[in-house]
Amino acid sequence: RSCIKCWEAVVSTQSTGNMFNPLTETDPYWAEEIRSDVIGECSSFGGVTHVNIDKQDPNGCVYLKAPTTSIAVGCVNSLQGRWFSGKMIKASYMSPSDYHRKFPGS
Repeated sequence: RSCIKCWEAVVSTQSTGNMFNPLTETDPYWAEEIRSDVIGECSSFGGVTHVNIDKQDPNGCVYLKAPTTSIAVGCVNSLQGRWFSGKMIKASYMSPSDYHRKFPGS
């Protein structure tokens, strides 16, 4: 399973999972490629202000921070249920307080 978590301004956060498995990634640039893909996908909704690829998480979590709630909703809706490298993405929200606790200064 993978997870994408996205923070929406001052409201909540999205979690996207199943984007990757750190134990099976072989390309030395895999994290940068995922980051670029996620940024590209979310750019059509207004972009993101922070992205973190959790390279240690076996669930393949990517964390996103969007500047507004509507942008975060667009990102989550766009990513949820899509297939990425043979895995279905699970996108969800994360509370802003949890996001800022995990990524202080984001």
